[in-house]
Amino acid sequence: MKDQVWLIGFMGTGKSRVSRPLAAALEWDRVDIDALIEQEAGEGVRAIFARGGEGAFRALEEKTIERVAEMSNVVVATGGGAVTSDVNREAMHRRGFVVCLDARVQTIADRLLTSDAHVSERPLLKGDDPVGKISSLKAEREALYRQADFIVQTDDMSPDQITHQILLAFREQAAVPGSAP
Repeated sequence: MKDQVWLIGFMGTGKSRVSRPLAAALEWDRVDIDALIEQEAGEGVRAIFARGGEGAFRALEEKTIERVAEMSNVVVATGGGAVTSDVNREAMHRRGFVVCLDARVQTIADRLLTSDAHVSERPLLKGDDPVGKISSLKAEREALYRQADFIVQTDDMSPDQITHQILLAFREQAAVPGSAP
């Protein structure tokens, strides 16, 4: 049986929020990749981007994901761009059940523009048209997100409802002979 659940998807789809009840339901540890990077780097994601650009952040992200991929019994919330790396995708799929949380562009924009995780904290959305940037960036990554083992539309669901859907799919894949290493 796979002993990791990786939550992927665009920013604002609920990865960090869902990781908490999911980890509690499985009685597993929870890891938030962006929070772990910030803790280890001693600075926030925005500062890492400002200092070294996206490339510096992605290099830290790859190292962190590779380390976390060696853990057992863990629910992992990734950053929205983690799927852009072949190394990351391979690490996630090695022992993990990969779940994509998806939402419509307008739902994502509403969440990011009205929540504590304001767009100003999202380096890739800086500029005059955050909704346009959400749309184009999400479209660029769509095929990578679709490589997940399971996809949940989060637009009209609570974190508990999303958790329930993931648990059903996770247990179903574990019950299918030959479905897990």
